[in-house]
Amino acid sequence: MRVAAALIDLADTLVADFDPADFLYRVAEHCMDLLDIGDAGVMLATPGGPLRLVATTSERVRLVELFELDAREGPCLTAYVEGVPVDHTDLHAPSCWPGFSVRARGAGYVSVHASPIRLRKETIGVLNLFRRIPGPLSDADCRLARALADATAISLFQQTTLDHHRTLSAQLQGALDTRTVIEQAKGYLTRLHATDPDTAFHRLRAHARHHQMRIADLARDVIDGTVILPPDTEGSPRCDGTVP
Repeated sequence: MRVAAALIDLADTLVADFDPADFLYRVAEHCMDLLDIGDAGVMLATPGGPLRLVATTSERVRLVELFELDAREGPCLTAYVEGVPVDHTDLHAPSCWPGFSVRARGAGYVSVHASPIRLRKETIGVLNLFRRIPGPLSDADCRLARALADATAISLFQQTTLDHHRTLSAQLQGALDTRTVIEQAKGYLTRLHATDPDTAFHRLRAHARHHQMRIADLARDVIDGTVILPPDTEGSPRCDGTVP
């Protein structure tokens, strides 16, 4: 039932107010909920452009992913270039990505699975799954990761048909621009409340969901000072909109 609900959620993109950034964060969250992993990240590339990080489930994995892109080495980049799933089943073992392995191990990860986000012959990104135990994903999890990556690709391509003036390139660029605003708001809340980036992001997500706002709109309001989030979480809405 959870798998069916996730696939239905990812298919629900033909709406006028579709938010690519929020959609891609939901992709990462579904991976966390359904797969035996510790963290997830989503990378995308505009046609002809470089691979960029657009969504992660934690600050720890975000830094590892940014290092991978900067160093231009790692299983995620290989999966994108070759268009096939790539497993790095033991980060302590020798590999063709030594720098990435050291950085990922330092963040507490032991193995990585990368699944390309592609539709037919076109690869537009990668679903990156980080684990804290050695070994490959189970066959069932590999198939489900493939299904989630395929659903992501289909939904992104499908959504562009809503308005023929919008192109996939513009849509993906919008997701990248939105992520920059979200990171700025995370940094602002981290400094303002002397907290960590993960807590700051979860506060943004919880507030946005509770008030039925786009997370990017809330991030802009926080930066502008239009919305002030309280420093503590006592009595604040959870991500599911309930109040403890």
